[in-house]
Amino acid sequence: MAYKIAAAIDIGSSAVRMEISEKRKSEVKCLEFLQSSLYIGHDTFTQNKISFEKIGRLCTILNSYINTADQYGVEHIEVVATTAFREAENKDYILDLVKLKTGLNVKILDDPEEKAIIYREMLRRDNGSWKNAVISFVGSGSVGIAIMEKGLIRFTQNIRIGSLKLSEILEPVEGYTKKFHMIIEQYISTYIDVLKNLISLNRKTTYVASGKEIDLIAGLLDVEIVDNFFSIPKKVYEEFYDSIKTLTPMQIMDLYDLPQDRAEILLPSAALFKILMDFSKADTLNGCNIKMCDALIYKELYPNKFDKVNAQFEKSIINSAIFTARRFKYDRQHIAAVFDYSTVIFDSIREIHGLSNREKLLLQLACILHDCGKFINLKNHYEHSYYLIRQLSLPGLNIRELNIVANVSKYHSELAPLPEHENYSLLNSGDRVLVAKLSAILKLGDALDKSHLQKFREIDSVYNNTSLTVTAKARGEATLEEWTFSRQAEFFNDVFGIKANLIIERTV
Repeated sequence: MAYKIAAAIDIGSSAVRMEISEKRKSEVKCLEFLQSSLYIGHDTFTQNKISFEKIGRLCTILNSYINTADQYGVEHIEVVATTAFREAENKDYILDLVKLKTGLNVKILDDPEEKAIIYREMLRRDNGSWKNAVISFVGSGSVGIAIMEKGLIRFTQNIRIGSLKLSEILEPVEGYTKKFHMIIEQYISTYIDVLKNLISLNRKTTYVASGKEIDLIAGLLDVEIVDNFFSIPKKVYEEFYDSIKTLTPMQIMDLYDLPQDRAEILLPSAALFKILMDFSKADTLNGCNIKMCDALIYKELYPNKFDKVNAQFEKSIINSAIFTARRFKYDRQHIAAVFDYSTVIFDSIREIHGLSNREKLLLQLACILHDCGKFINLKNHYEHSYYLIRQLSLPGLNIRELNIVANVSKYHSELAPLPEHENYSLLNSGDRVLVAKLSAILKLGDALDKSHLQKFREIDSVYNNTSLTVTAKARGEATLEEWTFSRQAEFFNDVFGIKANLIIERTV
């Protein structure tokens, strides 16, 4: 449903923010923006749980926000929480209490989901000018890094060292040395050095930073912000960093007239941006002034435009999966064949599977990644594929979706999902059905290239209420594929209740 006025609330690690905006032709007009400091992250990062005192203050803030939204006639408020809630051991109790005291349902974004929302909004606003770039979002609790190549994201990594978390973790070390900045840099570098081993940047790239700390730095440097974007030359940024790196938080407070909480996290944040700019080999730091609320509200006010943006973003998910499969020495031609065959079958039986294009994307990702376990061991490679995929970070996939892709990949060959399988039993009933449907389709797609020789130039798939008929044009004999297809068709019949037939037409 599209709204004319929408509101979003972002419960962050250091503040609670609400934006109320209105739809005006092709742009969003912000009517009101509210922000209240509340250091929930301090509780989580030091005690692993959120105090009920903080939650009481949170509920007071939320109820005041609700009253403000009511004055604008807002029909729906999207409420999300990030790292501080995500990592709190008592989050389930807290969510229930917030619901009882405010009536709001808070959605806790998992880490990949949070970063995907930000990246998608950044790319929407950029409108295609970043071709080769390193994009980063530095939050209070975590850092997201995405590598772009030819306009598509090919690699992402989420690191649990946000600005506030860094400050909390390293605070005890600060009194031990006058070169505290070196400790910060070394600590951050232990994470960034891993990136250097995973991906090499052979040329200068654009570096794009986002997050409230880079916005603060831009303000301190009096940088002009135009349409949410700004630039800081590397030399200017390095001079700024050198000027603060030996200062204490109290000295930073006095120098820039900052509140203590902002002063304490300025140096860790500045060090993060410096190291990431060095990693990107860029000569300019490009900033993107963007808030979580911006992205959430755009989706509410312009759902059709959002769908188009999301469809483009999904190309990056596919691109990233291919890059990942390449790291695991995948068989490119086999993957392409299974991808095409499975997609054709999926599209032909929409009437009986009832799945959306999002589930189709999950199937396609499983097609790309299903054999990656062979990199570990050919024996039981499907098990290794499952465990590898679960540990991946693909842009735009939340943890649940990644788990589905892993499960579908596990069941691509002879193994069928059974209730006694722990990975399968841990899924909810709806996801168990989804995994069964997608793996049934993938089994047929994989069977059609069992030899890895791409014997079929093309296939046609037709559903006629009682059966599925796949017609394949083969170059030469295809006995292995025919036999494997008939075996895999048994599970397809178990899931969909229809028989799958393969007709092979021989061509010269």
